[in-house]
Amino acid sequence: MKTISKNNINPYSNTVWHAEAIKNVEHILKTNISSGLSEKEAEEKIKEVGFNELEEKKGRSPLKIFISQFNDFMIWILIAAAFVSGVIIREITDAIVILIILIINSALGFTQEYRAEKALQALKELASPAATVIRDGKEKNISSKSLVPGDLIKLSPGDLVPADCRIIRETNLQTDESILTGESLPVDKTTDTLKKIHVPLGDKKNMLFSGTTIVKGRCMAVLVGTGKNTEIGKIAGMIQEIEEPTPLQIELKTIGKKIGIICLAVSGIVFLSGVIKGNELAEMFLVAVDLAVAAIPEGLPAVVTVSLALGVQKMAKNNALVRKLSSVETLGGVTVICTDKTGTLTENRMRIRKIYSGVEEVSEYEKFLKKYNSDLSTNKKNILITKVLTKNTALKFLVENSVLCNDAYYANKEDRKISGDPTEAALIEMGSFFSLDKSNLESKKPRILEEPFDSTRKMMTTIHKISKDSSPSYILFSKGAPEIILQRCSKIMKNDIVAEISAEDKEKLKNINSALASGAMRNLAFAFKYLDHLPDSKSIKDEETNLTYCGIVGMIDPPRPEVYDAIEKCKKANIEVIMATGDHKLTAKAIGKELGILGESGRTIDGEQFDALTEEQLEKQISDIKIFARVSPSNKVDIIGALKKNNHIVAMTGDGINDAPSLKKADIGVAMGITGTDVSKESSDMILTDDNFATIVKAVREGRIIYANLKKFILFLLSCNISEVLLMFISIVIGDYVFYLFTGQKGFIYIPLLPVQILWMNLVTDGLPAMALGVDPPEKNIMARKAAKKREQILSKKRLFLTMWQGFILTLGSLFIYFTGPILFDTHTSISDTKIFQTSVFTTLVLTQLLHTFNYRFEKRGIFNKGIFGNKYLNLAIVLSILLQVSIIYVPLLQKVFSTASLNLYHWIFIIIGSVFPVIIINFINEIMYRKSKN
Repeated sequence: MKTISKNNINPYSNTVWHAEAIKNVEHILKTNISSGLSEKEAEEKIKEVGFNELEEKKGRSPLKIFISQFNDFMIWILIAAAFVSGVIIREITDAIVILIILIINSALGFTQEYRAEKALQALKELASPAATVIRDGKEKNISSKSLVPGDLIKLSPGDLVPADCRIIRETNLQTDESILTGESLPVDKTTDTLKKIHVPLGDKKNMLFSGTTIVKGRCMAVLVGTGKNTEIGKIAGMIQEIEEPTPLQIELKTIGKKIGIICLAVSGIVFLSGVIKGNELAEMFLVAVDLAVAAIPEGLPAVVTVSLALGVQKMAKNNALVRKLSSVETLGGVTVICTDKTGTLTENRMRIRKIYSGVEEVSEYEKFLKKYNSDLSTNKKNILITKVLTKNTALKFLVENSVLCNDAYYANKEDRKISGDPTEAALIEMGSFFSLDKSNLESKKPRILEEPFDSTRKMMTTIHKISKDSSPSYILFSKGAPEIILQRCSKIMKNDIVAEISAEDKEKLKNINSALASGAMRNLAFAFKYLDHLPDSKSIKDEETNLTYCGIVGMIDPPRPEVYDAIEKCKKANIEVIMATGDHKLTAKAIGKELGILGESGRTIDGEQFDALTEEQLEKQISDIKIFARVSPSNKVDIIGALKKNNHIVAMTGDGINDAPSLKKADIGVAMGITGTDVSKESSDMILTDDNFATIVKAVREGRIIYANLKKFILFLLSCNISEVLLMFISIVIGDYVFYLFTGQKGFIYIPLLPVQILWMNLVTDGLPAMALGVDPPEKNIMARKAAKKREQILSKKRLFLTMWQGFILTLGSLFIYFTGPILFDTHTSISDTKIFQTSVFTTLVLTQLLHTFNYRFEKRGIFNKGIFGNKYLNLAIVLSILLQVSIIYVPLLQKVFSTASLNLYHWIFIIIGSVFPVIIINFINEIMYRKSKN
């Protein structure tokens, strides 16, 4: 029986394959680059390094996820309260209500967490099902799972690379590495040994990587890494790391602990105080349960979930799909957006930016692009065509050349989708702009012969028939690298005049090429030549001399028009934008400068410079670096780590497999919905359905609104809970003394609130207004507020003090009723009828808390301001809560459940006075505090 290694050990981890000569690679792997491994050698290597597959770590079962919902300090206290209520003091109704609340909250938490992690599965599906391998000198097809380091494989166009390989032979080889580097243009490959040790992934021209695709050419390669020892395997390992909790999750957990400790302390003091005073043990147990229930905001998890869910729905309408509810709030605190370039900041397609006819720029073209936001389809282009094309023969030749000496084509003329190389697609689009359709041109000037583009010649030539009878009968069109085309030209066309190309012309053309290249443009030059005869197909190259130069174009993947404004909004909101791309430094810098990301003092570094930095150096320098070019997946993870250590809340965008680890690491991982891979989507917190950077800014705005509203209702609920605890604490600990001062009678009167009444307040009469605060309309300056590096906690010392003094004042009306009720109501009710007093105290506190919601509508204004009733949902919630409170006072069945009694008009007069008075006091204090802070 075979023993297969499950550890996927990598015995070659210290080998830098791209810097090793092919002979050395052969020696290290103990293989033969002609005949490959033998079957026996392959079997031994499988035992050593394991199969060529990704291992999946076992996830949590649904049962474990559900049970984990009870792992919270506040939940433990409620479970204890339910046990005491149901088992010790036999208050079955209270116990049942508490248990129902626990189950509902746990179900909500389970729903949030129970989503299958499909990222690794999506990676595994990328594995090539079979590969052509050479073993024992024979070519055979085997499962890619059985490949091992040292295996010799053959690859051709369309093949998926099954493992990481070193190229040993190639012919015009190009690969699509976009899933790893994020850059969509094909990469030219070579067998040459690279001299540098530290080379960015996208520059390892002699390597092939698992999961990438062969676009063009053929090759023979030797496997150097399989399974988790491939680049894609490393990514799989990184995305399986444990997720860090969001700031909201951390803070809610912290709040829960603080409340739990306060709850236990207060319950203990009150319980001991009551027992010392001689009260019955069962009665004091009930009081302790009361306090536990009063201290814990049972409705908080439900209100948070509903508020975030509503935010998710709103964002979805704005092209942002949020996959994790807790991420909605985190968006509001984002201080840095770390974004990819291609497809997010840019359009993800090459566009012709500049055209030079002869040595003169066609300035009208660029002016048109700026005026109409690069919309080449607008009818207004006809004015430009009439004005320029008909008067400029050189331009006409250039455009015809770009369309005919071109292998791209419209796959579907209805949706104008172009099939072919991105560079050639841009040329076809330029031809359409000038109303030169490829199919029409080819019908008039059919292609007869061609010499395809290759990386050695750096040019392409086609020959077309232009006349049946007259001479010349044919025209040769060439396009290619400007320096190559210029070498083959003896003439130049300027407007409609053909002249000998001078040294001055050549100098001008070289300067034009350099200027375009410095702007990170990809440049192509065009030339032509008339032919009297059709050359032999093998001698086309011989005709590529004495050409007439007609112009040059510069193309780039341009910024999206709406991104300019989005970045300006980020600056105003104190949100930094950092570019992290796999593209070249020059290109990244040009786009960053144009968009305003780079700024005057911002730095740009590439992958090689990045790798030279220590962790400490990166942390110190990260605030100055605005653009990271040619960075690897692990580099992006390190960037996010350094930003987090500088107390930033980081949003990271990405679309490729290479982005998955950094999407996981970021506080908010943002994947692209259109161009994004399944792996990146499954690793993200949010998906942009329009792949647009501007959508992130809209989502941040929504996140800020939600965070502001979260603050409102959390502080509102906590102040209400504190008022309940203080009412219980004061009335029970010193209630008998105060009552003695008022009446001259000794003894403990009654418990002001029962557990079921407190639960009613926490879940219904507080819960509904809190949910309404969760959808409070935003204040106008929401995006003008500066994002703090380290956002102040919701329950900071300042805000804890705020909730404490507000909670105390909220209690005043209820305490007034509690202590004076027996005297005020003496002529109307019997003192022994405690239900009247309990209901009065209970209702006073309910109304006080309902009116108190208006104190949280505005951050810097009081309740006597225009727009205080601007939240229609809050108005409705308060009215509904009052009606519900009235129903439990007067409906007989509900009276039994909530232990209430009917109240008369006399009771209601004192209840209303006791409810309004504390709210006015809080508003008055708030107004003074606002004015002081303003001054």
